[in-house]
Amino acid sequence: MTTVFISHDHSDKQYIEAIKATRLNSNHPLEFEDRSLAEAICNEHGHTIRRPPSDFHSLPVKEEITKLLASSHKLLVLVGNNTHSKLWVEWEIEQFLKYNSEKNVLVMRTPDNNYAGAPSIVHHLELYAWNLQRIAQWAR
Repeated sequence: MTTVFISHDHSDKQYIEAIKATRLNSNHPLEFEDRSLAEAICNEHGHTIRRPPSDFHSLPVKEEITKLLASSHKLLVLVGNNTHSKLWVEWEIEQFLKYNSEKNVLVMRTPDNNYAGAPSIVHHLELYAWNLQRIAQWAR
């Protein structure tokens, strides 16, 4: 089964949930193993690490995400209204491309995004409108 990491801005979590719910529907062709980060990574004090990827204190997050990306066949980049400025999304794309080719990357707008662009690292790739059928075909 294809493994997919979904890179997104956390404010677009509702669309991740929609994809996951559709994936669990046996009547829909969308099928893949989700390799996205399941839970927030916490520091030694139990607080969620919210530092940017360039910060030394984000190392535990980077290590965990790197493992997930390295074991993923494909990368789905969800582009919401603020994704273009999210350092973590850009970093995840960079890391994925160390292990895989661009043909394994799908860049897709969230349903509420009609104008915001993708992160600069994937500007040259096609930016698709929200379409669960397209995700299903691509994930095969």
